[in-house]
Amino acid sequence: MTPTGGSTAVLVERAKILEQLDDLLIRSARGSGAIAAVSGSTAMGKTTVLNALAERAVSAGSTVLSVVSSPHERDVPYGALAQLFHSIDARFPGAAVPGAQDDPLAVARGTHRVIAELAAKRHMLITVDDIQHTDAATLTCLSYLAQHLTQLPLALVFTHGVSVDEQPPRILHDLLYRASVRRSYLGPLTRDGIRELAEGCTATPATDRFVAEAHALSGGNPLLVQALIEEHRLRAAPEPGAGAVPRESEGQAAQPVTDGLLSTGHVFHQAVLACLHRLGPRAVRLARCVALLEGAATPLLMSRLSGIDTGLVERYLRLLTGIGVLDGVKFRRAGVQQAVLGEMPHDEATDLRHRAARLLYDSGASPRAVAGHLLDVGPLREDWVLPVLREAARHALADGDVQLGIRCLELARECCTEEAQRVSVKAQYASAQWQLRPAASAQHFLALKGPILAGTLKGGEALRVADGMLFHLDFDEALEAVNHLNDGNEDAATALHSTRLLMASEFPGVLDRLSRPLPPTAASATSTSELRARHALALVLERGADEYAIALAEQVLQGSQSRSPWNLKGLPAALLALCYADRLDAAAEWYERLVTDQERHYAPIWRAMLDTVGALISLRRGRLGDAVRQAEAAHERLSGPRWNVSGAMALAILVEAHTAMGNHRVAARYLAPEPPPELFLTRAGLHYLYARGRHHLATGNTYMALYDFMGCGALMRRWNIDTPSLAAWRLGEAETWLRLGDRERAVRLVEKQLSTPDTGLTRSRGMALHGFALVQATTKQPPILQDAFRLLESSGARYEAAAVLADLSRAYQRLGEKAKARPTAQRAWRLAKSCQAESMCQALLPSPLPRSVGTRESTSSSRGDDREARGGFGGLSKSERRVAMLASQGYANREIADRLFITVSTVEQHLTRVYRKMGIRNREQLLEEVQAVSYETV
Repeated sequence: MTPTGGSTAVLVERAKILEQLDDLLIRSARGSGAIAAVSGSTAMGKTTVLNALAERAVSAGSTVLSVVSSPHERDVPYGALAQLFHSIDARFPGAAVPGAQDDPLAVARGTHRVIAELAAKRHMLITVDDIQHTDAATLTCLSYLAQHLTQLPLALVFTHGVSVDEQPPRILHDLLYRASVRRSYLGPLTRDGIRELAEGCTATPATDRFVAEAHALSGGNPLLVQALIEEHRLRAAPEPGAGAVPRESEGQAAQPVTDGLLSTGHVFHQAVLACLHRLGPRAVRLARCVALLEGAATPLLMSRLSGIDTGLVERYLRLLTGIGVLDGVKFRRAGVQQAVLGEMPHDEATDLRHRAARLLYDSGASPRAVAGHLLDVGPLREDWVLPVLREAARHALADGDVQLGIRCLELARECCTEEAQRVSVKAQYASAQWQLRPAASAQHFLALKGPILAGTLKGGEALRVADGMLFHLDFDEALEAVNHLNDGNEDAATALHSTRLLMASEFPGVLDRLSRPLPPTAASATSTSELRARHALALVLERGADEYAIALAEQVLQGSQSRSPWNLKGLPAALLALCYADRLDAAAEWYERLVTDQERHYAPIWRAMLDTVGALISLRRGRLGDAVRQAEAAHERLSGPRWNVSGAMALAILVEAHTAMGNHRVAARYLAPEPPPELFLTRAGLHYLYARGRHHLATGNTYMALYDFMGCGALMRRWNIDTPSLAAWRLGEAETWLRLGDRERAVRLVEKQLSTPDTGLTRSRGMALHGFALVQATTKQPPILQDAFRLLESSGARYEAAAVLADLSRAYQRLGEKAKARPTAQRAWRLAKSCQAESMCQALLPSPLPRSVGTRESTSSSRGDDREARGGFGGLSKSERRVAMLASQGYANREIADRLFITVSTVEQHLTRVYRKMGIRNREQLLEEVQAVSYETV
């Protein structure tokens, strides 16, 4: 972009003003002197118009004398007049520059005489740019000249900027507002003006979107518009070595200016800074204050921070908004704000940030806003600083910005003046590290054991450290801390209640090891959400689907919009309470609502714990693929060199889900690491034992499965949380005894499970009926299995419902009711397939059939005759039978190709021949044929 092109483009919108000034030149050239003043804000193009007028005057043969006033020379007598005399001397040697001691009237008369003599020889134009900065002595001369201008071929043209912080001298007002002065005003460019400027600079049409964005970013300031156009030109230029951009062929339309979002880079930022510096140091200082205060900026606050009068601040804000630098009390672009801050000297920035922090604190601003300035200042040992940083850390952690929370706490630690303060901050810091890197945070909690036992760290803060030790299975250290704090201190009473509920629901085996029992408690309306959620979970584990506990959990979840950091701790427990109460649909709905909340950003620990609960919910709803995905995400965040309770829970869910899917090698890989003995003092340890038992049972290790189920049951009975919704250990043990041939023990276990009072656990009741049916005679099984299916279907437990249907189809088979067996098996297969339970699908479908199977006589002669006529499976080749079996199991063509190491095209050709030979049209009919052959050969 060349200056000439830019100037010409600006003049397109300023044409009317130039026409008026041309008329003024013509009139003055005829011997009738004239005066004009062009006013406007900074960077509106006044100088460009003045220069264009001077060029026209020179071209017309006039003598042009130019003066550029500067605020730095405002107090220098005759400083501007000296410029004028230097210009005169350059053209007409001999003109003397007046001195400050000369008589003002004599200087004015002398100036008029010199100018009049020169103008008599040739028409003259005198321009004064930024006349508001001209010294008073020169203004006196110009005023005298204006009074005696009538008979001279002379034109005086001034530009006048906005004066914000100084009252202009009276003589300037008299000069500019004489009756004979022709005044013009230059305002911001309109959208049409921006379009003309852009097209004049780029020679390409500008789109409406480009113009709108340029107007929004610049406010119509020509200097800023040109900077935006330059930014676009640089961005659109080809990379070095990319070759020249081909010229447009004749008649080809020019490519429009980009429709994309305009960039505001270095060129634009420097243009904004130039505008600010033109307005003087006060404008620069005020802009820096706006940049520092960001959204908290108010005229009063900026006045106190900058030291500029409030009324003057408001005038500057209006001016800066008018020239496109600000939009009210904020910058139009964050990059501009950073550029303003970036050029600030370090010492000034430090001083302003310190003062801004204190002013914001005194005005009641949020701790996070105040902390933003403190973090860039460094440690300040003032009484108000430490509480602000700690509160800001709490808010940051609640919003999921753990990095900011940790930064606040690291600075807070340096601001401490007492050891007790420092230890308290370390406790909060340990919690923050736990939220960011849960698997690596054990050391931070263990380091605080000494201060707890020494009495330096007390109350709720100390118990939260103990909670962190429990999380990492450091039970001996946690028990020492809790026993030390459990001394009847009323300050820690509420926190002790919460810790007791945590132990009862998460670490029941640790609760028995306390030196003295913790005080029992029940949640009240005034309890924290964390305590209410833990109470709800403990009640469900003890009583089943307790209505009060369910209501308590839902109350916590309904208040989940709160940004309190401690509210987050209640969410996983509340979700678990609904899950263990067999309210699976409600739990799933709440989980989805929480994790898809666009306004909430969870710290890694909270997202991992929510995903762990979400995985358990998915597992119990038969969404095995989702369960694996969620549990893997949680396990990745939680796993580390040491075991922790949440990571163990995610691992147990992975084992159970992969076992149900038939991925036994994957499950075995998760079970390979030896768990620490401490795990089996936790609720997660019960899940681990149950999941390991299911894996052993599925892989034929019946005695190992029996050991796990019995161990799980023994712990659950000992801890008084013997609810089947936690782990259906009796059913697992009964299934194992059946495998071992001990039907009598299996019957006792199932009957014991059914004899427990109905506590509203629909899924658990359905599973118990399923187990009960399997220990009955075949003739009694169908109605019991149908009842079990209805319960499981209503509770959303699809995997268990599919297992019931599979056993129901087998019962029908054994009873000879093949008309019922076939559709029941089909329904079971489809349900198992939707759960991704491949093992169950394989069990429901036959293995690839021998060549003679399709030609065997059927028990249904008409069906068999039809199949015989069509050729059945007997007419298929070995390759076609393999493809047919995989297709009937629901595999896509690509999956079949991958499994058989053939191309997709080959699979399609095989299926075409299979359909033709068997006389069928689609996969659904193929599935019916496969199942029909299977059941008719039983």
